[in-house]
Amino acid sequence: MAAEPASSGPSAWGGMLTLTPGAVLYRGPGGNADLHAHHAVQVLITLDEPFVLEFADSCLEASAAVVPSGLPHRLRCTSRDALLMLVEPLGPRGRGLGAVGSRSRGQEHAHALARIATERVREPSATATIDHLLGAITSEGPPRSRALSRPVRSAVQYLERNAGTRPTLTGAAAEAHLSPSRLTHLFTQEVGIPFRRYGLWVRLRAVAEHVAAGSDLTRAAVAAGFSDSAHLSRVFKRNFGLTPSALLGMTVDRDAWPTGGPTGADPA
Repeated sequence: MAAEPASSGPSAWGGMLTLTPGAVLYRGPGGNADLHAHHAVQVLITLDEPFVLEFADSCLEASAAVVPSGLPHRLRCTSRDALLMLVEPLGPRGRGLGAVGSRSRGQEHAHALARIATERVREPSATATIDHLLGAITSEGPPRSRALSRPVRSAVQYLERNAGTRPTLTGAAAEAHLSPSRLTHLFTQEVGIPFRRYGLWVRLRAVAEHVAAGSDLTRAAVAAGFSDSAHLSRVFKRNFGLTPSALLGMTVDRDAWPTGGPTGADPA
């Protein structure tokens, strides 16, 4: 999933994809990826055979690794049993994860990651798997359940309602009866990632759900508030290192996603 699938077989990247606020989890067969970089911090684990990551100045053969945001890399992976996590780097847990990747590509945590991935291979909740993986390698630990304030709940609901119409901070602030600057501070503090980044995750999730429901990529892009499929493709590549067409071979699962209820998990 780290980029457009290459020639690793027809089932490459044909597994289960789950989008949660600030993190994506893929479980299933892996595949190759040409040289690319992406905004998200990447955690890759294989349970049957190692993969190879090629960087500008080094090459790593491993069964678990962390790749920081923006680092160009090439992937060679023929695993039939891979777990890939992509994490928003602007939240506190994403920053901690990125620091691990920058320092050692996560090799000091390889055994812990493999153990958790093995234990959780049948875990029905992608959110729980993400929490355990992040908790094993960041100082932030597992997310804390917390009540969202009324203004932040209002902003989350606004983003959900207006995913297809390019929601704005000004619009959300007006509904929350706060200044945009105050809402920005509260939202980041309570949700864990900035308002605009959360809004982007809502729209990307909407794309995945429209595709899963049978829409083509152009209709899914427009329905989720992107100008066209080319705009969507640029955003996908920048954030995840893949083209949206990869979604066509995946099963998309909607796991727990806070929609402004009384409580919400502090996302990745």
